[in-house]
Amino acid sequence: MITSDSVNGVVRRGRLGRTARFAARWRGKRDGARGVPRIPLPESPEEQRGELPPPIEPPAPELLITPYVMEVRTGVRRATEQMRSALIGREHALLSRVRAESVRVVTQYDVREDPRPAALARYGHWVGQWHTSVDRCRSHAQAVVDQANQRLACYWDAVRETHPQLSRLPRRPPGDWLPGRVELDRSWQQPDVWLLADDDSARTATSRALQILERQNTDRVDGRTAR
Repeated sequence: MITSDSVNGVVRRGRLGRTARFAARWRGKRDGARGVPRIPLPESPEEQRGELPPPIEPPAPELLITPYVMEVRTGVRRATEQMRSALIGREHALLSRVRAESVRVVTQYDVREDPRPAALARYGHWVGQWHTSVDRCRSHAQAVVDQANQRLACYWDAVRETHPQLSRLPRRPPGDWLPGRVELDRSWQQPDVWLLADDDSARTATSRALQILERQNTDRVDGRTAR
């Protein structure tokens, strides 16, 4: 169960501190003054005549990857991978139980063809525990991602102030304009994948047992009796 205290802790971890904001802006101002990233833009007629150039459209985010952006993205990937590894290590006993019970479920339902709903319900309980653990860890990983995106926002805001071309951007670019935006790996939304990915010897049985469990749950929702 995720308590309000743990939720508040995640919120605090996702908030960018003053030192981190200052560091991100310092890097942004330095890079902008050096013309990083390089953006070749055609000279406008106004510039040719020595007049004030008009604002430019925000460049495509995928064209604006700087060393700082790569540093932030690499740090997030490393941190979230470590969190995933730590989660699997902490839940080793639970994972072993789920995989062992997967073999029993498949044997009972597919080999003996003797369904045991009570045993399957216990199996579902352990799978649910695993999902809960992943959900809790994912909230912490998302806080890391959110903090990284705040760093990038501070960085690009400072770059725009000093960069020769980006300083011509509208004062407020579109809300989704955040070059290098960090996204949490999609596997965090698929906790069952991790049950399969780290144990090749039990992969087939676990996958099949999860299918049986899903079918049982679907049958209950539809009002049918599982076989």
